[in-house]
Amino acid sequence: MFTEIVLLLHVLLASFWVGGMLFLSIVLAPFIRKLPIKDEAFQEVGRRFSFYGTFITLLLLFLTGIGNVFLLHGGNFSKSVWEKLGLFAVIVVVSLVHDLWAGKKAVGSKRMRAVARLLGVFNLLLGVLAFYMGVKIRMGF
Repeated sequence: MFTEIVLLLHVLLASFWVGGMLFLSIVLAPFIRKLPIKDEAFQEVGRRFSFYGTFITLLLLFLTGIGNVFLLHGGNFSKSVWEKLGLFAVIVVVSLVHDLWAGKKAVGSKRMRAVARLLGVFNLLLGVLAFYMGVKIRMGF
């Protein structure tokens, strides 16, 4: 039962992280861009999602992912697992650069807004790739 709970938590966290980025980019961002307080709104939403979506979720994804390697795969760090860990490291770096640097400098700077948007889209694509790799690993490939 513990194994299923760790796997469930991992999938829920991944869904929250990738789903949150999809929601932000497809639903919320187009709405916020029309507001007169768009800079403040983006900063507040970004700050809140960054705390839960980046710092808490990525930490827990790492822990539950390592747990799954041991619980589901007997500690076998296959080539696919190492590739996903490498991808995860890139995701962490991109997330931190987006959240702690570009996002904060985006207020009042068109260039930095574009950089933050590009990093966000890139991170979303990396997240979808990580999700795919998780499915691939779970299926035994």
